[in-house]
Amino acid sequence: MSETIRRADAPRVVVIGGGATGCGVARDLVLRGLDVTLVEYGDLGCGTSSRFHGMLQSGARYAVSDTGYAAECMRERRALAALVPQAVEQTGGLFVSLGEDPPDYADRFLVGCREAGIPVEERDPAQVMAEEPTISRDVRRSFAVPDATVQPWRFLNLIADDIRRRGGRILLRHAVTDIDHAGGRLSGVTVSGVNGTERLEADIVVNAAGSWSGQIARMMGQDVPLEMTKGSIIVFAHRLVGRAINRCRPPSSHDIIVPTGTVSLFGTTSEVVEDPNDTRVHPHEVQALLDGAEPLMPGARGHRVLRAWAGVRPIVKPASWPQGQPLPRRHKVLDHAAAGLKGAFTVCGGSWTTHRAMGEDVGNHVAAMFGINTPGSAAGAPLLDDGVAAGGWRPTAGYEAAERDDTRTHQLCECESVHRQVVADLVRAGVGAHFQDLRRRLRVGFGPCQGTFCASRLAALVAEITESDDLIAELQGFWSERLKGSAATAWGQQARQILLSDAVFRESFGLELRDDAHPRDHER
Repeated sequence: MSETIRRADAPRVVVIGGGATGCGVARDLVLRGLDVTLVEYGDLGCGTSSRFHGMLQSGARYAVSDTGYAAECMRERRALAALVPQAVEQTGGLFVSLGEDPPDYADRFLVGCREAGIPVEERDPAQVMAEEPTISRDVRRSFAVPDATVQPWRFLNLIADDIRRRGGRILLRHAVTDIDHAGGRLSGVTVSGVNGTERLEADIVVNAAGSWSGQIARMMGQDVPLEMTKGSIIVFAHRLVGRAINRCRPPSSHDIIVPTGTVSLFGTTSEVVEDPNDTRVHPHEVQALLDGAEPLMPGARGHRVLRAWAGVRPIVKPASWPQGQPLPRRHKVLDHAAAGLKGAFTVCGGSWTTHRAMGEDVGNHVAAMFGINTPGSAAGAPLLDDGVAAGGWRPTAGYEAAERDDTRTHQLCECESVHRQVVADLVRAGVGAHFQDLRRRLRVGFGPCQGTFCASRLAALVAEITESDDLIAELQGFWSERLKGSAATAWGQQARQILLSDAVFRESFGLELRDDAHPRDHER
């Protein structure tokens, strides 16, 4: 397939926000032939797009509460798995009714799934409990649905590579400092990065900054009605279940466990916050999650919890929405021309699973504005050849290859089976000495040791390849971030592990912990 051809007179678009939504918007507009620049404050997906339970969901969770949205999720789940299969594990999902769950909900759930076009099969509870020995022995009914899990950073970086190959530009670690607008029209965006300040000429600005959309909108003199809810998640040290397992009850807190890589994620809490940077996890939230895990997974407190982290979900809040009613999860595209600013759009709400549809919706608005008939991502344009096999993500593949090829001694990270050569190739490809970027892309430090033993190997390997003067700071920052999430779960055996890890970094490496990390940097 040939690359997208961009016209010399193509409208110039600046997309603000490099999470799933921003990447979806940028790719759709690049496919339509527009001149696109994506601006991200940090690294791709370092905000809410990486602070969720990791599901590429079938929509079954919303089959009763919003059947239309459930159907959209199912369509998008298929589209994304076909687009980037390398980052998707086809785990499958289960919805289980326990004795304490509403007995009539299961029948409504079954009807809702069928109306939404979600493949659903009722399964024998005895068989399900045999297949998933860690879950409750009180399963009354169970339903299999096609949920999957996703590696968010790998997915977004493959999308970003495709955007660049098709002519788009991506600026990482660039803060938006000003948005020029006068006479009801946008003219440009000023950004600041490590190499100084740059002004980006713009005919269109798309605000896809997620939880920070309100801040960006205010820079344009606009208002975006958002409700921000913080959701906290705990990470169990082992893959305790084989499929994503939900409680079959109205969507609420503490009702889902998801296997991802070598660990399992359980969540989430829900708390309205005012600050999108408020991702601190408090002790009472961890205890509430453990309390919620026990009915679904008896003995949950006996399993080692590696860490806890949180993300802030931005949900559109209509002005007339009834007090106390759950807000709709569907996304919304706001055309600020209605408020006197032509060429400015904000897209928010939705979910990770529906980010491609969100990008398509924005693309349709922009295309209509300029009379562009070129199709965007709705045409199902595949990724260009990225040199990666199209098979689905298999967390066991690295271990199997190490055994098969007798390369176990070449593993940089044993917990996640990351080969030294894979890391070296990525360092040479441009990621360089940024430990956090390497961690996100390769899952280095995600496993049970939380980087205790692989961080020093990472530093040594990077030192062999680059001439960075910041390796000590990178190593220090790497451990500080790992410790922040682990400290929230420091009890029992986990506390001993943290003390050991801290001693390795402080005594063996002579490092002091960073104490100035912003809450926004509290990542997975």
